[in-house]
Amino acid sequence: MTATSYLNIAELERKLAAIIALCLSLVFSGPLRAQDCRPPGESLEGLPIVEISIENRDIFDLEREDQNLWIHRLANRLHINTQKETIEDQLLFGVRDGYNQQLIDETERLLRSRGYIHDARITAQEICGEGVKLTVTTTDNWTLTPSISFNRSGGETRTAVELQESNLLGLGTEVIIQAESDEDRDSNAFIYRDKNWLGDFKSLKLEFADNSDGHLYEVDTIRPFVKLDSRYAYAAEAASIERENPIYEQGDEVASIGEMNDSLLLSYGWSDGLVDNRVSRYRLGWFFNELRYNRVDDASVELPEDVDKSYPFFEYEYLRVKYVERVNFRVMGITEDIKLGSSLRTRIGWKDEAFGSSQDGHAIEFDYSFGNFITAHTLSLFDLELIHEANDTIDDTGRMTLQGQLYNFRGVNHSYVLRSRFEAAQNPELYERIEVGGDSDLKGYPVRFQNGDRAFTFSVERRVYFNVYLWQLLKFGFAVFAEAGSAWSEGEDPVWLSDIGTGLRMVSTRQSSSKVLHIDIAFPLSEKDEIDEYQLYIKARTEF
Repeated sequence: MTATSYLNIAELERKLAAIIALCLSLVFSGPLRAQDCRPPGESLEGLPIVEISIENRDIFDLEREDQNLWIHRLANRLHINTQKETIEDQLLFGVRDGYNQQLIDETERLLRSRGYIHDARITAQEICGEGVKLTVTTTDNWTLTPSISFNRSGGETRTAVELQESNLLGLGTEVIIQAESDEDRDSNAFIYRDKNWLGDFKSLKLEFADNSDGHLYEVDTIRPFVKLDSRYAYAAEAASIERENPIYEQGDEVASIGEMNDSLLLSYGWSDGLVDNRVSRYRLGWFFNELRYNRVDDASVELPEDVDKSYPFFEYEYLRVKYVERVNFRVMGITEDIKLGSSLRTRIGWKDEAFGSSQDGHAIEFDYSFGNFITAHTLSLFDLELIHEANDTIDDTGRMTLQGQLYNFRGVNHSYVLRSRFEAAQNPELYERIEVGGDSDLKGYPVRFQNGDRAFTFSVERRVYFNVYLWQLLKFGFAVFAEAGSAWSEGEDPVWLSDIGTGLRMVSTRQSSSKVLHIDIAFPLSEKDEIDEYQLYIKARTEF
């Protein structure tokens, strides 16, 4: 073989090697490019989650000078932090799932909704060539709360002694032992709640109360639609209540009706999940309710008719919602999730004597809510609730509640709130009449000062949130308010009430309950005969 032949063969081998290398580069260039990190700012959507780490922080950050006083160090030392397994059980995603920002946001909201978590944030870090590492960072709340409270509202005094642990041993379990006394009854109660009983977001609630006028026993186990994309849910709820229902006239109790109320609800729900930012859910279930009435102290009181309800029902729920975060909304100094968009729920049940009901007919429930920012700083919220029961031989019953709220935010520390509420009842029992006064929107008047089957109230409030953050524990604010409204019966002319007032607000931001203490003084402007010149209102509430 000549030298020229050897050169031709060598050249052919080089060309063949180049062709093979080119083919291999074409075959593997896609996966190789996929191993590269995505450009900064590009979405991580769809990348596999390869690692999840939990960083559960103490109540206070001792590295901060304003959170390193003796009270902060003592709180951290005495508090049992939430177990990492407890937080892991609340996550709506797992390793090997694809990264989904929707689920990340939902998980943050879910964790913040647990009273034992002060705040929750989830951050993502891309590990080039592998996927995404998620870090779940939570801050604990103080959860053991012994309390003695004395509330004065609308001329009535209420006392309570309570021991509450919202995160027993860091497992997310709530236990409450309480003794309460108010204008209706004295009560000693034990409550147990576990929102992740046996895993998979199943909840268990046990409540037992020994009351001066009877008892309350309740057992619930529920697996809710945990996330927007959940596909199933179920519930079993049973309760037995014995009580005396007081009847009031101008704030004074005039009679009582005894009631025995036993109920059972079973349901199963299903859904196609989140489709085009919309959710449709369906439920089938059965409801049983037995109501028995008896006289307590007045033989002349006309008793309602005993009722048996036993019927199947169908329920439909529609959601198209989104959430925004805000501080100083309903509470103070805490990140709150505000639901916007629209949600609707409707349920219809068929009552028939063949099912065990004492009446043929139907039962309807309807709920609708809507929220939206109408300007950059003005939020409107709207709610409608409707309940109606049709019966073949006795009067139909029902109740409608329509309320609207308008929030105008003037920066972080100031806001105006307008509220209106209209409520109407169809054939209510004497103890079911709609009441205003005291707790019911008109603080310048005694509790239950007016009642009827119609009520309308309106209020405007100026809120100020102070920058003072005492020991990084307590936030303060105050409110100035004006209220007007009335409760009346069909065929009567309403007698309008109005009042003005002011009050102090205080909230412990590092406590699981985060209740707002109200200390209000309100002055009636109308119908002032036979009532005090002012009403002192002291109560812990869930809102500012």
